[in-house]
Amino acid sequence: MRSFHSLHMQSTVVRAGLLEQPLVQDEKEKSVDRPCAVRVLRGCSCCAILLVCLILFSLNQYLAQDGLYKVICKTVPVPGLTAFVPLFRTARIWYPKAEGTFPLHVLAHGDLGGGAFFWLGYAGFQEQLASYGFVVPAYLSCWFDTECSNGQASFLEALKTITFLERHPNVAPVDWTKPYSASGHSTGARAVLMLAALRDNPAFLDNTTFASEVTPDMRTALVKLKGVIADHPDPMYDEKQNPDIPNFRITETPVFVITGSGDWIEPNGSAWRDFQMISSRDKVFINVHGAGHMEPNLYHSEGPFVAFFARAFALGDVSARAKIYGEGADSLQRTLELAHAGDYNSGADKVAFLACSRDKTAVPHGFASYCDQGNDDELIWSTSEEVIILK
Repeated sequence: MRSFHSLHMQSTVVRAGLLEQPLVQDEKEKSVDRPCAVRVLRGCSCCAILLVCLILFSLNQYLAQDGLYKVICKTVPVPGLTAFVPLFRTARIWYPKAEGTFPLHVLAHGDLGGGAFFWLGYAGFQEQLASYGFVVPAYLSCWFDTECSNGQASFLEALKTITFLERHPNVAPVDWTKPYSASGHSTGARAVLMLAALRDNPAFLDNTTFASEVTPDMRTALVKLKGVIADHPDPMYDEKQNPDIPNFRITETPVFVITGSGDWIEPNGSAWRDFQMISSRDKVFINVHGAGHMEPNLYHSEGPFVAFFARAFALGDVSARAKIYGEGADSLQRTLELAHAGDYNSGADKVAFLACSRDKTAVPHGFASYCDQGNDDELIWSTSEEVIILK
């Protein structure tokens, strides 16, 4: 093997030789060198892209597991999922590496986030959620929104995944006696909000082409859905995103809406407007200072609170509820930096955090009036526990 010194000397000789060459090459030499240079540049570009992907994946994984459980994963085929590439008619499932069974929490990805990109964009987030004691399946289908009617049909992929697992209960260690929860990012957030609307208002989507695809088994599964988290959601008031705005009514399902002052991809204030369209008395909104649209793909600092919200409402976990509604040092509003008044995506230009509850309390109390707004028709709950009044 040649020493570093000999290699260095050789390279020095080569460089010296190059200096002796004519400064102007003939056209034949140029025609040979140019393709070579192009190949080098292309190779460098590919290496740079690969390096960025590896860095993002490493960051995603490093920040992944915050819960009590060590977790493992498997990938299973789910017949009926919508994917141009058959390989992605599958679901990736993370779950605790421990004895026993665990509640189900479905994760829905955003546009471009399925298929081969899922491992890069969501593996860490999914692993993180599972570490809090959930079986977390995520469909890899609908790689692009265009595969699923501009994302309008993505909710069906979540339902297909749930019902598949119900029909094959031994695929993953799910505790089938427990209620379900679901979270999603971007298009996936739109999908879980549509699940909540379909659960609370069976007439939702009746006048669309999707109605015939919602099976009785899917509707039965929806009954067990007790909480959804919309992470940087699409605007539900946009008919290109929501196929049935008039019947989009979330009246009972608890909802947690997350956005960030650095999210410039969604329209300014759209997450707050989504929040106001929800008339469920259990709903939470947060605008995290500086958080961008890709937060769940990178740092997923909101991940623990996604899990806490799911545990609070699907499992009745009192300590998890305190993390969402409380004011302790480890609470949602004390852990994540809240956006400032006037920041992008702040509600009514001033609300960065609001936690509403069916017991008619609100945190902070000064924003309680915003808890009474629901849907574009401004539905509010009356003093009666059962009656809704239309303003």
